[in-house]
Amino acid sequence: MQLKPVLGPVQLIFYSVGVIVGAGVYSVIGTAAGLAQQDLWLSFIVSAGVAMLTALSYAEMATAFPAAGAEYVYIRRAWPDADWLAFGIGATILIGSAAAAATVALAFGGYLLGFVDVSPALSALLLLVACTALNIWGLRESNWVNILFTSIEVAGLLFVIAAGLVHESGPVAAPAGTEPAIMAAAALLFFVYLGFEEVANLAEEVHRPGRDIPLALFASMAITTILYVMIALAVVHLASPEELAASEAPLATAIQKVWPNAGGALSAIALFATANTVLITVIASSRLAFSMARDKEIHRIFAHLHATRQTPWIAAILIFIMAAALLPIGSIRILAELSSFAALVAFFAVNVVLIRLRYRLPHHPRPFRVPFAIRRMPVLPLVAIASIVFLLLYFDWQIYLAGAIALALSMAAFAVRQWHRAR
Repeated sequence: MQLKPVLGPVQLIFYSVGVIVGAGVYSVIGTAAGLAQQDLWLSFIVSAGVAMLTALSYAEMATAFPAAGAEYVYIRRAWPDADWLAFGIGATILIGSAAAAATVALAFGGYLLGFVDVSPALSALLLLVACTALNIWGLRESNWVNILFTSIEVAGLLFVIAAGLVHESGPVAAPAGTEPAIMAAAALLFFVYLGFEEVANLAEEVHRPGRDIPLALFASMAITTILYVMIALAVVHLASPEELAASEAPLATAIQKVWPNAGGALSAIALFATANTVLITVIASSRLAFSMARDKEIHRIFAHLHATRQTPWIAAILIFIMAAALLPIGSIRILAELSSFAALVAFFAVNVVLIRLRYRLPHHPRPFRVPFAIRRMPVLPLVAIASIVFLLLYFDWQIYLAGAIALALSMAAFAVRQWHRAR
């Protein structure tokens, strides 16, 4: 059972940019501005650097093992006899992906409430249905939706940057940020870059993964970092960090300094941003479920491909059910922390696995290799691991609670699987 290659470099770049430039920057930038003050742009640079270190590791792993499932596949190669490890990491990432889809779907419902009097939970459920239908319809078809929505997302950010450029009064006075505050803001903004790793889950459906996946990863990181730095400079030019931190829609607060009626346009753009993030998340996570089912880690029914569309349609329905089941939690904060913890687990695992495979499979073909190594020991993955641990010191305690919940759910799923196999 193999997925059909349909993607080229341009489509991959749009997927990666689309999932990175989600709704996160529309909300968390205000809190980050309150911390970093005038040096908000520097916090974006720091978080981009940490994310880029892991992007390098994903580029090597995805080109060496271009199969659906990404982190799960890499762990299977690194520790082929550790069934519990591959299943545990895969299950944690699946739970986190479902939480991410639920989080952003609820955010979509919140934005839609400003235009239509519909319950956010109902709107979120309908969005999940629509994205699942697109997922089943086909990757090539959903790609055109992604390109359109990503273009609208980027246009919204360029809209804010343009407001900063035409703002005639002098820049808003704000003090420079202290080093601890800049790092705390960087820890918060780190999650704005999450999503680039989803490209690795599409590796099996890429025509030339050895060339196109590194290109997509690095191009999308460069594009989004440039956009985010310009956004940071624009918002602190338009409004004070205190105003931005107090606002639930900081970008709208900033742009209204120049165009008072532009807030509604940004809210409309945020609808496309949230919808696109949900679409890409359910597509990528269904590939992980498909890969785990293909290896019999979960029931093989989830590895079935649609007879005509050749998409993992039952795995797509599984992700829909998982995300929909999390909607009644209702708290975007809890779900966001759950998805963030799963992303950190994935990042940590990929860097550790890369080091392990450099020793276990030293002669395995690697179209892209992370540079700088001392003998077989790659240096940058060690730096990536250390930077992730360092940023953890600045995270809120809620992420540790979310981590405990994710691990407990993964252990419960593993126990159910073992019981089923014993029967």
